[in-house]
Amino acid sequence: MKRHHLSLICLFLLNQLWLVSFACGQFDDKSSDRQALPKVPVDFKVTRFASEPLVRQPCSMTFDERGRMFVGMGPQYRSPKPETPGDSVVIVQDTDGDGRADQVIEFATGFNTIQGIAWHGHDLWVANAPDLTIVKDLDGDDEADEYIKVYTDLGNLEHGLHGLNWAPDGKLYMSKGNSKGLNQPGRYAPKPFRDLWGLTAPKNVPDFPTPEIFNKENYRRSYHDPADDWGLDGGVLRCDDGGRNLEIVARGMRNPWDITFDSGFNWMGTDNDQTTGDRVFMPFFGAHFGWNHPWSSHWDTRPHAPTAPVSGPLFEGSGTGVLFCQSPQFPPEYRGVFLVNDWLQKMTYIWRPQWDGALMRPVGGSFTPFIEGGSSLFRPTDMEFGPDGALWILGWSSGYGAEWKDGQLTNEGRIYRIAWKNAPIAVPLNTTKQLSDFSIAELLQEFDSPLPVRRINAQDELVRRGEEDKEIQSQCLQRLSQGTLIENQETWLAWALGRMSTAETLFEFLQSTLATNSTASLNLQVQSVRILAYRAKQFSQADRLADSLLTALQNPEPRIRFAAVQAVHEAWLASQSRLSLRE
Repeated sequence: MKRHHLSLICLFLLNQLWLVSFACGQFDDKSSDRQALPKVPVDFKVTRFASEPLVRQPCSMTFDERGRMFVGMGPQYRSPKPETPGDSVVIVQDTDGDGRADQVIEFATGFNTIQGIAWHGHDLWVANAPDLTIVKDLDGDDEADEYIKVYTDLGNLEHGLHGLNWAPDGKLYMSKGNSKGLNQPGRYAPKPFRDLWGLTAPKNVPDFPTPEIFNKENYRRSYHDPADDWGLDGGVLRCDDGGRNLEIVARGMRNPWDITFDSGFNWMGTDNDQTTGDRVFMPFFGAHFGWNHPWSSHWDTRPHAPTAPVSGPLFEGSGTGVLFCQSPQFPPEYRGVFLVNDWLQKMTYIWRPQWDGALMRPVGGSFTPFIEGGSSLFRPTDMEFGPDGALWILGWSSGYGAEWKDGQLTNEGRIYRIAWKNAPIAVPLNTTKQLSDFSIAELLQEFDSPLPVRRINAQDELVRRGEEDKEIQSQCLQRLSQGTLIENQETWLAWALGRMSTAETLFEFLQSTLATNSTASLNLQVQSVRILAYRAKQFSQADRLADSLLTALQNPEPRIRFAAVQAVHEAWLASQSRLSLRE
């Protein structure tokens, strides 16, 4: 009997060793053809914009308001020591216009592994777990002068902080894997992160530790051993500018690498698995997606009442960057879809959404291949649409983590440009004047910019003007009520009004969109419910909310009813909770 048990143990250990060696083999791609290009559909063209030595291990990217490419990269992933050089954010440039990068400018440096960057105004937010840092170029010399450590102790890089997105409600959304903080003196995360991991702190620890301000000479990242243990679960969080009002949106995830939203402010993301396949999910307020659920854990797409439904499909790979496509420089059939990078399988997929009640699911229940790496070194991490309307994708190195020779980093890196061969010429960015000089019509046009920073900056400017001038509010309401805006403009304009605390006549307009005889678009009705809840919570404007929610809860459209249930959760009003239960 003992011999039998010993044989079983040996068999188990050999199996685990095989699985580890198989996984490590997948994590490396040493046999790839460094000169080959990934395969794209016949009506597209792919070019290699940059490679080593200009870029090595690029992981995250964004464009600033001038259309310049910023890339987060460096040697920190995957087993850094305290003395390992920090990651950097660089500006990647093509100075001679030949379509190939020939210069990088180091904008900011000294970070942990950079797994997400996003511009807001003149602030660059950098997700580099265990830190969330803002960097600012105060003198316009293309080098950051001020570093603000907004949060720290956010866990290690393994299942770190990702997915930075400035959204139409003016808040920063972020995805966080289940690595937990150290939770010790001098190293306390804000309370919502501690709640996510199931940790408590001493009573004298503030819920939101004060951000620390540094200059470029004295900034020091916080180190966290990558071998540290996981916390309870990961999730999606959001905060106001400066890091205020941080809160959990959804949880029950293992490692949601990226999230994005569509033209109707509906979220989608991917969650990395441990054994049964990555998954696609649609986060919403109060949702728990099953990972380490307190009494009924769940992962896959099968219905499971205690947890939020997964959109699907499950896929054997490693989901990284996700992005919603609405670029006029892409064919019509490629607009209105989500793009999903799979680092492990060397693929970029199309995830074409359709509504199943109030849940987004993929048409046909599966992905459609878009870009196939084949023999090329195509290991996609992040992606963005550029000012030219083309798709830009970062590619990881052939190894899993940093590799050194004679003290020098030797990893490769790639930046690819994917363009429609028959694309119309993109409208040039309006960089000749300040936003304060833009007309209302010009600000509305910015809501369709391919660059997220221009959308949020234009909305901030509109909110600033509207708070000071009721005539601006009236003009915005008039444009919104005409019903001539495309969905993306409608969403961003509605939320611009929603963010104006002094918009006294907005309630009547929002309520009218929910009336039984309303001719407002479905999108505007959904945004109206969401904005009513936002204002109840953000500005304590809960008056008459019950009547609007009662109307919405009786609407035959499931997406409006679901928005009303979400409004109950967000506004957190006990009377409205009873109202929803009666419905």
